[in-house]
Amino acid sequence: MTVSPLKIQSCLAVLLLAGCASVPPPTSALAEAEARIAIAREQRAARYVPADLDAAEATLQAARETMARKDYALAQQQADEVLAQADLAIARAREAALREQVRAKTEDNRQLRQQLGLRGGQ
Repeated sequence: MTVSPLKIQSCLAVLLLAGCASVPPPTSALAEAEARIAIAREQRAARYVPADLDAAEATLQAARETMARKDYALAQQQADEVLAQADLAIARAREAALREQVRAKTEDNRQLRQQLGLRGGQ
C-alpha cells in the first residue's frame, strides 16, 4: 500500500494543529510576569540594577510578541524566564538598598565618633 504525499502532508498538518491546540495561551503567566516586574520597579531596580530590570522587560516584550504569534509553548517559557529575571532584579535591588543603608549608617557612626572625640572617628 502506497501513501500519497498529499495524505502525509495532511496528516502532518493535523498533528501540528493538534499539538498547537494542546498548549493553552499563558495569559496568567504573562500577568504574573508583569506583576513581578512591577514589584522590581517598586524595589527601585531601575536605580540599583537597571540591566537586570531591562533584561526582564525585554524578555516580557518578547513573550508578548510570541503570544501574539500564538506560539504558546515558547511564550510560556519566556514568561517563566521573566519571572526568574524579575526575581533576580528584586533580590539584587534589595541587596543594593541594604548595602546603601549600611554605608549610610556606617558614615553616621563615624561622624558621631568624630564629634565625641572617640577613636576610629577619622
